[in-house]
Amino acid sequence: MGNNKTARKPAMILLAVTILAGLITGCSGNNSENSSTSTSASGTSETENNTSSTGKIVELKLFVDQPWWPLKDWSGSIPEEITKQTGVKLNITVATDEKQLPLMIASGDLPDLVVTGTNAQLKRLADPSLSYSWQELIDKYAPDFKIDPQYIAVNTADDGSYYTIRNNFSTSAEWKANEKYALNTGAGISVRSDIMEELGNPKVETLSDLNNLFAKVKDKHPEMVPLVLNPNPAWAKGYFATQFGAEKEGFGDKEGQLVHTLRTPELEKMYLYMNELYRSGYVKAENFAYKNEDQAKQIMTSGKGFAYAWTIEGADRLTSETKASGYKWVQLPVKISDTFKVENYGSGWQGVFISKNNKNPEASIKLMQFLMSEEGQRLALWGIEGQDYKMSDDGGYPVFTYDRSSDEVKNEKGIYWWGLLAGSAVNEALGNYVPGTETTKASQQLSELITFKPEVGLVQPAADSQEEVIKNNIATMMQTEEAKIYLATSEEEAKKAFANMAQQADKMGLENLETWANTKYAEVKGNFNQ
Repeated sequence: MGNNKTARKPAMILLAVTILAGLITGCSGNNSENSSTSTSASGTSETENNTSSTGKIVELKLFVDQPWWPLKDWSGSIPEEITKQTGVKLNITVATDEKQLPLMIASGDLPDLVVTGTNAQLKRLADPSLSYSWQELIDKYAPDFKIDPQYIAVNTADDGSYYTIRNNFSTSAEWKANEKYALNTGAGISVRSDIMEELGNPKVETLSDLNNLFAKVKDKHPEMVPLVLNPNPAWAKGYFATQFGAEKEGFGDKEGQLVHTLRTPELEKMYLYMNELYRSGYVKAENFAYKNEDQAKQIMTSGKGFAYAWTIEGADRLTSETKASGYKWVQLPVKISDTFKVENYGSGWQGVFISKNNKNPEASIKLMQFLMSEEGQRLALWGIEGQDYKMSDDGGYPVFTYDRSSDEVKNEKGIYWWGLLAGSAVNEALGNYVPGTETTKASQQLSELITFKPEVGLVQPAADSQEEVIKNNIATMMQTEEAKIYLATSEEEAKKAFANMAQQADKMGLENLETWANTKYAEVKGNFNQ
């Protein structure tokens, strides 16, 4: 995901980074003091305005363009506290599928607020006929709402306005200021600890070791599936892509040029390895027919699966979900190959748009001001301070009073998920820091190996452009065709299936897309280097 423009004035950026770094450093050192500062800067004062101007709670409709979103209403202690702080209550509608929002956009039938993380919808909603420019609303209703210029730069649309500020982005200065505890997350593989102990806790330091481990499980426990893949393609192949230094999709930087992953030998090697896992009987064919995460996870929680390719949070989350059965899970090492490489192209994920149908733009922009404030982020992502968490002795990270890995607890409280409307990548990462957990140990490994290149993520075609059509067609084709590689009955057949996939991409216009992407990349890099 990304946008077409980035920082154009380094002096402004440097100033903003300096201010933000100072703010974050202050937050780390004295939480209560900074919470108070954040409140007065961007939260409570507006709450008082919202409620006092009307005397009533402002109810707004929010459409969530994520069919998998676990929260279906604005209930729980955290939404209640947000309403208390802002005077705004949200009535939630979660998308039934990915086609619903495009139809709403086409008809102009948008609710007050829309949150989406789909690049095409982000581009479409960045339209003055559909959405308010945030700057327009800030100037009119919230002049004290200050946003870091680098955040604005990566969210600025082609017309020079910004219609949202996406979550899950932080500047390099923010990451640097929190590098001890703000750890990166990514794909990982979780395995049953009791089976590992039974097998003598074999070392897994190479891909050959991993193959040997799966072979032992297959031999000792023929009733179990050695490896289950999450149905999300990003999670299914994420761990293996990093081992081969491959990009899962889209473009990667090769010596200063963008090269589509289908042109790279690294991706082919990854597919061939995963095909080998299937041909060895470690992955079942039916895995590729799963339609949702619950189907795959049920295999694991029922004791029928040994390893699960998911996220590096997987072990802790599975351990929490299988308390009744007593299963425990551990993460495999993040790096098990000499060709390991992981680059972070993130420039933000999902953003909230304030539609032109919005019945209270003032309350809406002030809600976003609160959710983007340090106080609002901590409340929505972490919980109520003193009740759900307290800061560590050095003020560096939150110490939770609830089971952070339990989806059930988070859903009941309405915690974390609503923080994804506006939370920064750093605050999200700080919430994952729990000393001694499998998640933290794996995140520490990953953070030492990751390279940040947000400029690659900013190369995104405009909505409905020819380049976007080509890009989406290739991505859809890959999701369909890659199963033929996974399920090939020989390596030769797998190679042919990969070659066929690359040829289809060429017919769809991959060369034209590459030409456009590199022109755009030069422009983006130029902006970064100013």
